[in-house]
Amino acid sequence: MVNVENVLRSASRIAVVGAGGIGCAVLPRIARMRIARLTIIDGDRVEEKNLENQPLYDLMDVGYFKAGTAAAWMRHILAGGEVLGQDVFLDAGNAEELLRDHDVVVEAVDDLHAKDVIDRICGDLGIPLVSGGVHAQQGQVLVLHAPCEQRELSRHDVFGARIGAAQDGCDMRNVPLAVLEEVGREMAARVHDLVHGRPIVNGRIELFADRRWTMIDPATA
Repeated sequence: MVNVENVLRSASRIAVVGAGGIGCAVLPRIARMRIARLTIIDGDRVEEKNLENQPLYDLMDVGYFKAGTAAAWMRHILAGGEVLGQDVFLDAGNAEELLRDHDVVVEAVDDLHAKDVIDRICGDLGIPLVSGGVHAQQGQVLVLHAPCEQRELSRHDVFGARIGAAQDGCDMRNVPLAVLEEVGREMAARVHDLVHGRPIVNGRIELFADRRWTMIDPATA
């Protein structure tokens, strides 16, 4: 008899944008889901100063592209699936090409402008988006465009405020590894829910602070 759950899992194609601190926490968890294809997108290179909070990499990886390096490590975990490394920065010009043909997009970047681009393209393409962010001792996870109520919600609808210059360029070295791991674990759980067709609340903010998670549901008319 065919195991429907395993068929669903093996058919899933997931793109992870960002292979830094959050990406390093979420990637191994997603690779263990036995999916069909994992695409890793990041134009940055491994730096020695960030190794403490990016445990996927070692000294021998310094100077190499994060996406290609992370993909090489993930191939040891994702049995039977394809792993692709895209050594490019995602932007408004290439986002649609990079993200199309995926079933879920996982956004693990710290640039709020890039977050908005990814959100917009996922909305246009109808691809569920799992977004993660960290700041100091706090983290948050947000799902948008999942195939359920309020699928049309965007980041702007949830947060409202305009992006300020001071909000860009988060220094991951000031974020404890434990916070990154918590956010990565929660993001992977939401990906797991999406792959298995489990209930999701679009626009729900999952906030990690004071060592616990709090759920904040979106306002409804």
